[in-house]
Amino acid sequence: MAAKDNVRESDIDKTSFWYGGLCNICHPGGGFGEFDRDGELYYDVRTSQFGYEKLGKTAADVRLDGDYAEINHMSGALRAAPWDITGVAEPDCLFCHRTERAVSDGKNMNWVWRTATLRSKDKLKDTGGASVPAYAAAATAGQGWFSAFALNSKVPAGKPPMATTLDIDYQPGVDNGSLKEDGAGSLRLDGASIVGSPKDYACWGCHLTPDLKKRGRSWFDESSDVHYAGFNNLNDADPTNDIAPGNSTACTQCHPAGLDHNIAKGNATVSSVRNDTDYAGLRTCRDCHLPGAEKHENAPTPTSDIHIDGHLEKMSCEMCHIPYKTRSAVFAIDNATTGNTIGYPAAALLSADPLDPTDPDKSRWYPSFKWKTDKDGERRLFPIKLLLSVWWGDWDDNGTPDDGHDDTITPIALWRVRQITGGSPIAGTVDDNGDGKPEVNRPEEILAYITAMKGDDSYGVPVATRPVLVKGGRVWFEVPGGGDVDSFDYHAEGVHTESSHPFSVNHNVLPTDQALGATGCIECHYGFAERPSPVFDRLIPISPFDETEDARPKYKTVRQMTFLSPF
Repeated sequence: MAAKDNVRESDIDKTSFWYGGLCNICHPGGGFGEFDRDGELYYDVRTSQFGYEKLGKTAADVRLDGDYAEINHMSGALRAAPWDITGVAEPDCLFCHRTERAVSDGKNMNWVWRTATLRSKDKLKDTGGASVPAYAAAATAGQGWFSAFALNSKVPAGKPPMATTLDIDYQPGVDNGSLKEDGAGSLRLDGASIVGSPKDYACWGCHLTPDLKKRGRSWFDESSDVHYAGFNNLNDADPTNDIAPGNSTACTQCHPAGLDHNIAKGNATVSSVRNDTDYAGLRTCRDCHLPGAEKHENAPTPTSDIHIDGHLEKMSCEMCHIPYKTRSAVFAIDNATTGNTIGYPAAALLSADPLDPTDPDKSRWYPSFKWKTDKDGERRLFPIKLLLSVWWGDWDDNGTPDDGHDDTITPIALWRVRQITGGSPIAGTVDDNGDGKPEVNRPEEILAYITAMKGDDSYGVPVATRPVLVKGGRVWFEVPGGGDVDSFDYHAEGVHTESSHPFSVNHNVLPTDQALGATGCIECHYGFAERPSPVFDRLIPISPFDETEDARPKYKTVRQMTFLSPF
């Protein structure tokens, strides 16, 4: 997020107005979509005042304010954020608590309607051509209370939808009974339209895209998760008690919440917030399956030798019961070559053979593992999926070149990178591995980019003083004097930066006969037979491409990453 106060245009990246049109898609609780960082409404329709005006400021005063400006992420052009046109996005209770969900072909249409409305920002019109306040209208549109709604057909596949036309009309709500006329010319919600515990589709509207990309997670499939099947009675012999996908509340069985809306969560390995609430109220595998006060009456107690032979002390339940994933995920993002995000899916770096990533069978992929604190305070191995990133930063050693501990590498805003690259690989950049995606990887290519990144943006400001490429656990920099590049391991040098982001893999739990160890000890402990272990010697990508003319991916084994041996 852009800072509240900025000195120049070049310091600004994503602002609060940008957040309102994109991040607010899946953060529907008001807050950043409603109030500025001084606690004022961005725009108050009752007084026709911007929040800054209530503090005695003018539009000129907030020209570089992260709450009241917006940068064009392609051109770099700055404009005043048109909160007076979009309105503000207040808390959207029905987004989660509506009883009936509009589902079409597996899509949560309530999410689609609301998302598309927000994404239109100040471009949304009604059928008469009048402006519609997209942020203020999003909650209403999300309930399907409209008579006309049209999507922008030019939005690329995989991007959030965007609306072009919206006519708010409450009659559809009256027709379906979700709204009731009170006899005084007003409408009210029917109580039956509100549910206390959200249904899975309410959760999945937001979690579908990021969880698929980050973790390869799927839902609404009894074969891919024993919990979805179990909580919805899908594996018993009585088909009459099956709970349909639209009525499933499996998510809240493990992730309950109270009136404070602090939805129970675990201990995230990345993008962690509110660490003070880790595991608070969360029903973990151990809670439900091991003997104790929280044991679920229908959860089987582990009794096999593999459970009682010390494994539960060092290994999480998920480590064995989420042995692989069948849905693809994004394993690497290259933000350096063009300034646009280039993704590398699982199939580009892994295969169904954990020891041979080049195997043509791409039907599944295998996670890595990371030590993490469990609910009982013990450190155990949990499955993770590493997301690799390649990006440009500006390196400042803060006057102590021999001490990396106080060094800062500030990411360069992508709109500024694109001003240098023009959104395409710069001249001389080659697709070395022939995958159709040119990559900046060879030393001469890195040096050419470093030289280019010292150029000015559209405001005449150098994009970077000391450009560096962060990739594969290393920082690539120009050797003093020019003409060559070198690199160093940022962890070894104590420099605080990252190109590998561990996302927890906690869902799509498989039953005992599909878990690790189902075929015996040798599945993990191949070392006894002097053969590589498909668990501890599996290859985990640490860089999407190396520095050679073949641009090969780099890997480490789980053994190398966890310092564990199966012997």
